[in-house]
Amino acid sequence: MSASKKALNDFLAHHCEVKPLMAGAGKEKCYIFHTQDCLLFMAENYIEEMRAIIHQTDEIEATARESGDYSNVIMAYNWAAPEPGMDTIRIPLKVVEALDDKQALMVLRSLEGIQKDIDEGKKRREGIQALFHDTALVKTSSNLDGERVYLIIGKVSASDRRRYAERYAEQVATNVLFDLPKALNAHLQKIVPKDAQGRFFVEGRDITARKIRYGADAIMELVLNDEGAALYSELAHKDHRLGDAISKLFRQAMTDPFGLSLKHYMGKHALIKLPPKKK
Repeated sequence: MSASKKALNDFLAHHCEVKPLMAGAGKEKCYIFHTQDCLLFMAENYIEEMRAIIHQTDEIEATARESGDYSNVIMAYNWAAPEPGMDTIRIPLKVVEALDDKQALMVLRSLEGIQKDIDEGKKRREGIQALFHDTALVKTSSNLDGERVYLIIGKVSASDRRRYAERYAEQVATNVLFDLPKALNAHLQKIVPKDAQGRFFVEGRDITARKIRYGADAIMELVLNDEGAALYSELAHKDHRLGDAISKLFRQAMTDPFGLSLKHYMGKHALIKLPPKKK
């Protein structure tokens, strides 16, 4: 076996799992490469490169769909469709075995490029998760441009003694009266270094299309872009005191969003306007 083929096989053995290609597809197997933390637009480019290397055309893909035989095509799957994203890449063993030395090296370079992005995304996700502690779940996703973003989904802490009605009322009040992401960003800008000020990374998630039913957990949801995740995780790593301050604000946004917003808006806008004094 050539050096390039051995390197490719070693990479696949380390980063992939081998499973049947399709249910009821006989003995054909494939490598399953998990890609949840990747940069979607970059991963799609790498996949197109690999398909070009093995001369996989649209006609070949259409034939595979018609026949149900995917043993000679590279496929990408997104279980969260129609939302953007990519969960796995499936590479049939038959495709890998048919590669020549040059093709094997080119496929390896493409897979290494995807893995580099995955490692970067995973590191940033874990860094942000550490700042939120157990108050939220941080998940990697993609926006419509294929850029990486992080969904921050609040969790009810075991130490939270508030009743459902209190948490529900707090979330509704926060959404109606205040802009939580704007308030959180304003607090963050006061503690980050000057070269990072004036840049806002935390955004709200539009949940107006979903109805909050009684009995379901009322939780806060935010979105953090990739640049913001890199900044805050790096700041926390370099300066533990600053990391603790950022973490405190992040956790308060999940557990006490109304209080965090009120503290910001009370200094910016008068909630009760008094009539002007008569001369």
